[in-house]
Amino acid sequence: MDLKNIFSRITSNLDEIDQNREEILKLSRQMIRDCSVAIKSIHRKEFTSYGEIIKEIRDKHQQLLLLVEKNPTFFSNYLKTPEQEYVEALSLYSIIQKEEIPGPGDCNVSEVNYLLGLADTIGELRRNVLDKIRIGEVQNIEEILNVMEDIYSYLFALDYPKGITQDLRRKTDIARSLIEKTRGDISLTIQMNRFKESIK
Repeated sequence: MDLKNIFSRITSNLDEIDQNREEILKLSRQMIRDCSVAIKSIHRKEFTSYGEIIKEIRDKHQQLLLLVEKNPTFFSNYLKTPEQEYVEALSLYSIIQKEEIPGPGDCNVSEVNYLLGLADTIGELRRNVLDKIRIGEVQNIEEILNVMEDIYSYLFALDYPKGITQDLRRKTDIARSLIEKTRGDISLTIQMNRFKESIK
């Protein structure tokens, strides 16, 4: 085969890879944006809206997987952020609704991306606790704190090199800080409520 034919074939393959990459980037951006909307819907207790958008996210995720499967060597890394956001939305909903937290197989994501998304869920749970404190719905905030601590404990126990778990250790350290702040906020709220009751 002469150089002309070699480079013609290479160019054709690279053109296809580039086209698929553009589609992947577009879907990835849409998924990330939709997950943000889904998470806001959870915080606003707009669960019907959440159900509708999570279906769209699931469809986009399937399209994304099909494109990545065409050339996983080039495209696997593009799944990282959208899958983390997807896991975060699914996990947050399950915890708020007191349902079983889905596993990586239920989400159809890689195990590492699942762990990274689960770590980010702790931040959204803190936001949920603060929202409840702000409006005076403090009945189950300690239950949410317990879930945050459980997730952290399991994540912290994963002692693997960064080359395997990527930035999980950093996210776990952030989660620990958020949990400590949340515990302080809850303790202060409980003390204030007791003080108000004693005055009454």
